[in-house]
Amino acid sequence: MAINTLSYLKSAIKIKTKTSKIVPLVPNDPQMKLYNIIRNSFYQQKPVRVIILKARQMGFSTMTGGIICKNTSTKRNVTSAIVAHKEDATTNLFNMYKLMYENLPPQVKPSLRASNAKELVFNNDQNTGLNSKIRCMTANSKGIGRSFTINYLHVSELAFWEGEPKDTMLGLLQAVPDTPDSMIIIESTANGYDYFKEMWDAAVRGDSDFIPLFVGWNELPEYATPTPPDFELTSDEELLKEKYSLSDEQVYWRRLTIRNKCNGDVRQFQQEYPICPEEAFLTSGNCVFNQEKITERL
Repeated sequence: MAINTLSYLKSAIKIKTKTSKIVPLVPNDPQMKLYNIIRNSFYQQKPVRVIILKARQMGFSTMTGGIICKNTSTKRNVTSAIVAHKEDATTNLFNMYKLMYENLPPQVKPSLRASNAKELVFNNDQNTGLNSKIRCMTANSKGIGRSFTINYLHVSELAFWEGEPKDTMLGLLQAVPDTPDSMIIIESTANGYDYFKEMWDAAVRGDSDFIPLFVGWNELPEYATPTPPDFELTSDEELLKEKYSLSDEQVYWRRLTIRNKCNGDVRQFQQEYPICPEEAFLTSGNCVFNQEKITERL
């Protein structure tokens, strides 16, 4: 019997919130955008291929993790791979998967034969279990993805991979079969004009089968702060509010975030929390031209 993925996520998958509470995974608006793309590809019997350009803390790694956990812990002979940009990020993602597994309801919790070396193997000592696994890896490891078939692949923060990301991705992409039940999710914040941007541009042009998904900071409802009684918009804020139909609460959240988390630098905010794809790439990395003028012209 097929298991409804959205119902499974809400009822079986637990996550840790920003306030360290363990709660069910109830998708937010950006996460539902990703879910709907995956669902549409599934119904069209197409391999799931998505590339995500995002602002920070949107929850795409969590949503992808929930879907991979569900698919790997309910199917036989599945291999899922998660590749992060650095070792501590790999550890964080592995800990997220461990938490998801540990909190699964007993009726859907498979036997676990191994939980070490950043790998969860769903099997038992008699080898009569699912024989499925989730492996978390770091991008700068040699030869990753070249020695086994990957059914579900999550590429995290591709723009920040060290070494030769194109070569690493070449090996990983060959490891995923072009079958309707396979999935590749690539998600990253921008880091200038690099390999990730090449992949993003190809998807936007329709030169690859990856579906491009951009979600700006203004699409996450929690990015809003009640305004004080004396709140007044600056001229730049008025233009931004009108252009993107922002509320005063969203503009005030932006102002506070620039002040308290981005050293008072608007460009740093735009890099971490872009509101459009052009802004994401032009305000990250290095550029000899005036990025604000370029963004305005675009």
